[in-house]
Amino acid sequence: MTSAAAYLVTGPEEVLVRREADRIIDQLRAAAGGEIELTDVRADDVAEQGLPDLQTGSLFGGPRVVRIRDAQSLGADAQQQLRALLEQPPAEGTLVLTASGTGRIRSLAQRIDKLGGRIDAAPPADWDVAAWRRLAAAELARHGREADGDAVQSLLDHAGLDVGALTEKAAQVAAAAPAGPVTAAQVDEIVVGHGNRGAFAVADAMCEGDAAEAVRLLRGALDAGNEPVMVLGALAYRIRAIVAVAGGVANKQQTGLGISSGQAGHLKRAFAAFGPGDLTRAYRHLADADLALKGSDLPPEVVLEQTVVAIATRSHPR
Repeated sequence: MTSAAAYLVTGPEEVLVRREADRIIDQLRAAAGGEIELTDVRADDVAEQGLPDLQTGSLFGGPRVVRIRDAQSLGADAQQQLRALLEQPPAEGTLVLTASGTGRIRSLAQRIDKLGGRIDAAPPADWDVAAWRRLAAAELARHGREADGDAVQSLLDHAGLDVGALTEKAAQVAAAAPAGPVTAAQVDEIVVGHGNRGAFAVADAMCEGDAAEAVRLLRGALDAGNEPVMVLGALAYRIRAIVAVAGGVANKQQTGLGISSGQAGHLKRAFAAFGPGDLTRAYRHLADADLALKGSDLPPEVVLEQTVVAIATRSHPR
């Protein structure tokens, strides 16, 4: 790990942020031969008691590390003191901040970024299936358990794209599964119910031509409370993004799409699954579904199931 005077770990999932901060502190401890003096406080503690001392050497002779949790709530005075401290960082002290965002601490975040200590601990993108599978496998590994690919996928099917649910269900499986590599059958037996992988997972399965998987994911999304009109919006957005990438206009302002390079690669692969005329027909099915949701007597879930099956079923399979 590259040494920095201060680290700022940010991200929307507290468990990922906390683990990344723990990893940094463990590496600082290892670099010091196993001995550091760790002070662990929250932003509210700083508001009441002031900043812990980073300048004075540790009583035990090792480096001093101060972790401030919920740093997004630090007051203006505390932020100013920290920025001043980091102008001449203490030789034997390291600051580790954790925050859900940087909107209120932008200046402090920029200073730590310049020092090389900014770390974003965000969950994988919803389309990055491989990254979610690695995260699921890593959760089981944290409990000393190995799993085959089918078991990892089963765990994701039960947890959905929810880091909290994934960590909880991985711990449940690790505790209850018999010794040896975890299997999909064991996961299915231990974990009850199916998680919500979200409307974009439905869209991905639909675009890949997997009608059965798209319907299964759709039912999970609707059971989890996703509004039908929002699900339809996700389906339409995905088709629109595929067309934009295929046409080479994904990053132009007039499209209204913000597509990263990783997403673009994913969408190009999805485009390859469509045959001649299939995308045009997909637009027609989406338009018909929009009208049906607004004025049809059919239940919304039936309208959406018919739509994903129609789009997933290719007229000219490749």
